[in-house]
Amino acid sequence: MMREAVPDEPQTWEALPPMLRESWRRSSGYLKDPGHASPPIDLSESDLPGARREHPLSAAMPVFDRLLIQPARDAGLIVAVGDAQGRLLWVDGDRPTLRRAESQGFQAGANWSERAIGTSAPGTALASGRAVKVDQEQHFAVAAHRFSCSAAPVHCPHTGGLLGMVDITGGREAVATHSLPLVVAAIAAAQGELRSTAAGQGLPRLITLGQESPSLARGPASWRLSPRHADLLVLLGWETGGPRGRAEAGMNAAQLAEDLFGEPGHEVSLRAEVNRLRRVLTQVPAPEPGLTLLSRPYRLSQPLPLDAVDVYEALRRGDRATALDLYAGDLLPRSQSPGITRIRWELSAMLREAVLQDGSPLEICRYLQLPEARGDEAALREALRLLPPDSPERALLVARSTT
Repeated sequence: MMREAVPDEPQTWEALPPMLRESWRRSSGYLKDPGHASPPIDLSESDLPGARREHPLSAAMPVFDRLLIQPARDAGLIVAVGDAQGRLLWVDGDRPTLRRAESQGFQAGANWSERAIGTSAPGTALASGRAVKVDQEQHFAVAAHRFSCSAAPVHCPHTGGLLGMVDITGGREAVATHSLPLVVAAIAAAQGELRSTAAGQGLPRLITLGQESPSLARGPASWRLSPRHADLLVLLGWETGGPRGRAEAGMNAAQLAEDLFGEPGHEVSLRAEVNRLRRVLTQVPAPEPGLTLLSRPYRLSQPLPLDAVDVYEALRRGDRATALDLYAGDLLPRSQSPGITRIRWELSAMLREAVLQDGSPLEICRYLQLPEARGDEAALREALRLLPPDSPERALLVARSTT
C-alpha cells in the first residue's frame, strides 16, 4: 500500500492525484512550515460589507443560497463563496460545522489561496482554473486536516474573467461523488443569473474572434457590423486597450487610413466610413453618454469592451486558462486590412508564447485544438514531452500526429 503524502517528504507525494500533486509542489514554495501555517485574515469585519456589496457574485448569492447553502445545512456542511484572490466573502451553512471551521481559520475575510495556506479546494480551484476536491490529509497545511472540501472557479459569463470560487466544506460528505457536480451545477445556474442581470447594462461588446460576421452584443441582443466597420472599431479599440494602449490613445487620419486600406492617400474614404459608422452606433442602445467616434485624432469616446483585448488582458495577468476560454479563433478571419492582420498575428503569437512557455500540459493540448495550431509541430512535441505516458490526451495527440 502506498504511503500517505507528507509535506516534507516529496517522495511520498506520488500518493496524491496528479492535480493535487502539482498543487503540493506549488505549496511547498509558499509555506515553509505547513505544520503551523494558518490563513491570514485579509478583510476585517468592517471591510466585509463593502467587499461583498462591490463583488459581482453578490448578485448570484440568492442562487447559491437556494441550491447550496440551504441543502448544506441539512447535510452538516458549509458553503464558502470567495473572490479571485482567495478571500472568503460569504461562509454559511450548518452552525456546528461553522464553529469548528472558524476555529481553524475558515471564516469570512480569511485568505484561502494556495499562496496563503497551501493546497485546499478553494485555493487550488483558483490556481488551476478547474473543479477540485480535497480530502482531509490531502491538504498541505495541517490546520486544514479536520475538513474535506470541494470547489470550482466562477468565471464572468460575458468576459470569461475569473470572478472567484464556490466551495463546500465539512466531513467526508463534502467530497462524496455528488458534491462536486452539485457545486458545478450551482455555478452554471449562477452564471445564468449573472448573464441575465447584466443584460441591458453597460456598453455593447464587440465580438470578433473566430467570427466571419462580427457583431456588437449587449445582453441577448446583437447588431451585425459590416467588415469595414468592424475593422475600424478593432483598430481603435486595440489602440486603447492593447499592449501599447494608453489613456490618450488615438490615431491620425493618415495612420488609420493606411491601417484600414493598406496604402496612403485614402483619408477621404476614411472620413466617409467614419461618418457611416457614427450613424450605426447611434442605433445601438447604450447608457448615456453612449459610444461615438471622436476626431483629431480618431479615437473612441470611451473604452469599448472587445474580446481581443480581454484575451490580451488575461495573458498579461498570466491567466492562460481564461485566455484560452475567450480565444475563439483568429481575429476577424476574413479581414485583409493590414492593421487587422498585424493585430491578428500579434494576439495569436502572444497566446502561443504564453502557453508554450508557462502552460500546463492540458493548456498546451487546448491550444493545439485551435485551427491555427494544427500544423504546430513544436507545440505538439512539447505537449507529448510533458504529458504522462498513460494520459488519454497523449494518446489523442499521438493519433492525430499520425493521421
